[in-house]
Amino acid sequence: MTVLTLEEIRTHLKMEPDDASRDAELLRLEAQALDYAAQYTGRTIPWLDDSGGEVAVPASIKGAMLLLVGEFDQVREASVVGVAYSRIPTVENLLHFYRVGLGV
Repeated sequence: MTVLTLEEIRTHLKMEPDDASRDAELLRLEAQALDYAAQYTGRTIPWLDDSGGEVAVPASIKGAMLLLVGEFDQVREASVVGVAYSRIPTVENLLHFYRVGLGV
């Protein structure tokens, strides 16, 4: 299942709207971002409401996924010599309020 459209991903990556040359790769990156968001929140995305219908994916989760796709597209190595690297706090901030099972 995809949450982001290829058009949304291309726009975020500042690609030409009709550039289909990387579609398979972009779909792979979107799947990775979806997996990351699902693992971080502890729920499948999209999730279901009480009647079993799919809940629309919130803009915060889509935004976090776009940031992740951009990160995955630009940072392709496990480590980069001579560069300080840190996690993207915005991704965690956008996903945080959708987490389940955190306990108190």
